[in-house]
Amino acid sequence: MILREVIAHAEQRAQLSSQKHGELQYVVAASRGWSRSDLLIRLDLPADADIQVFVEHAAQQLADGYPAEYLTGYAAFCDIVVRVREGVLVPRPETESLVQMAGDFIIEQDRPRAIALDLCSGSGAVALALAARLPQVAVVGLELDPISVSCSRESALDVGLSERVRFVQGNVLAAWGLALADFSSRTDVIVSNPPYVREQRLFPAYASSPIEPVRALYGGTSGMVFYKRIIAQACDWLRPGGLLLLEIDDGLEQGILNLFERYGLQGGRWSPDLRGLPRYAEARRAE
Repeated sequence: MILREVIAHAEQRAQLSSQKHGELQYVVAASRGWSRSDLLIRLDLPADADIQVFVEHAAQQLADGYPAEYLTGYAAFCDIVVRVREGVLVPRPETESLVQMAGDFIIEQDRPRAIALDLCSGSGAVALALAARLPQVAVVGLELDPISVSCSRESALDVGLSERVRFVQGNVLAAWGLALADFSSRTDVIVSNPPYVREQRLFPAYASSPIEPVRALYGGTSGMVFYKRIIAQACDWLRPGGLLLLEIDDGLEQGILNLFERYGLQGGRWSPDLRGLPRYAEARRAE
């Protein structure tokens, strides 16, 4: 059979949804090191037995809920590629705006050698993308999950940023000073995309991607557990005028603005994503 037929038959047998058809082609191409144009050329060429077995297996994994990125081992984010594997949350496109916003702030403040902290750094995508955008910025990512920390460190080596981006295993809900004491009152930007899915939304979020780790999603009954800790500690780590920048869930924005005010952060505001929903919140330490 030609490759086009192999893919079509595998999709049919696995009962892949239509939106995942493109994912299977992407996985096949990535597994062979092919570009999109390479794949298109090969679709009408005979497929050997090895690739037929691979396509069947990949189609079933996608049908079972595995993200395509788990099958390739990589996820594209901003202008870089980071490693991911089972146990690591795949970075989402909407999180790329955190990199843009943090980078714009550093540029506007004219602090080319700025220090940034990425709390709940996950795959390391935000930390690495920010450092890639701004060549003199140093970034430290704090993440509890050892698999995510391992992937982050491997990605830093892959993209040549291991000298400016460091990943530390630590718990945002515990004492940051154990891991980040050197950065007290020295940090220009704290950025975080923490677990924020509240209890009433957890099942739909899990159902949409059941293989990804629930611990990377669940933010407690109210969704506010991590925000409360991060906002309460922010002024201890930010320099005067430094920025706290968060990705948030819609419906949490007013609670987060209230926390900004309670803990002395100024200029608190939220901004929407491309769908018009509250997605980002920011505030600054007083000068």
